Amino acid sequence: MERRTFVRFASWIVVSGASLFTAIYLGILVLRDYDAIIREHFAATVGLPLAGIASFCIVYVLQHSSGAIEFEVLGLKFKGASGPIVFWVLCFLGMALAIKLLW
Repeated sequence: MERRTFVRFASWIVVSGASLFTAIYLGILVLRDYDAIIREHFAATVGLPLAGIASFCIVYVLQHSSGAIEFEVLGLKFKGASGPIVFWVLCFLGMALAIKLLW
């Protein structure tokens, strides 16, 4: 199997696994009858975990579709392992801020 085909296949497996994990997480919340907690704290029990998983999927797909993530912010250069980590944090904080503003 060619490396590029394998990487594309692996990225779909990872994103599908994250989606399956999300479905299981939501299923456990519903089946355990946490309705009152979900209604009162929806942003914390559902919104933030899903924002973390969505941020991971965004970083993972971008990294495997266009190569290593390297960027520069305010004079700081992020390369290697720091690029995806900082990009995940930025994505997660952006989504968390959006959840806070819209809640």
